[in-house]
Amino acid sequence: MSRNRRAVGKIDKLPLDLKDTVDQMLVSGQTYREIVSYLADNGEKLSQAAVSRYAQRFLANAQQLRISQENFRMILTETERYPELDPAEAILRIASQKVFDAVSQLGETDLECISPEKLLRQATALCRAVAYKKKSDTAVKSDKQIALEENQSLLYDTIKKNNPRLYNELMDEINKLKQQAKEESQ
Repeated sequence: MSRNRRAVGKIDKLPLDLKDTVDQMLVSGQTYREIVSYLADNGEKLSQAAVSRYAQRFLANAQQLRISQENFRMILTETERYPELDPAEAILRIASQKVFDAVSQLGETDLECISPEKLLRQATALCRAVAYKKKSDTAVKSDKQIALEENQSLLYDTIKKNNPRLYNELMDEINKLKQQAKEESQ
């Protein structure tokens, strides 16, 4: 049984203030030699190779974080552009677009390396996710519609009981509006 364990190097074991400074030095583009010198000035002796190994992991993680933040920004942009859009729908749209982009960029040899079964399984999984999302949206709308109708019914019953004249006027107006809508749709 294989576990994904996070690598822990010498820099990971440094006091937090030193480690944070090393991280900032890496982000700002300082050389490994400068980082080794800084650590030596602070009583920590490390090789450039140790700094290099840490830097590779750290910068890979930083790149993943930037990608995640960019993806999140895209989701926010989509939901701001379409306020009625559910964030899950935005994620599905973005994922679908990424899949289509990746498939369209595959060359003939790339497609030979991917088994058709695997490609179809992944496409099917994406389709199922979209279908499930639509089904759950429909169920939520149905639940909302049922709740609205129940509240509407309760309101009408209360008005009918407490103010029959107002109830009759309201029903007459509703029926007029329904008739107008029916005539306009024909």
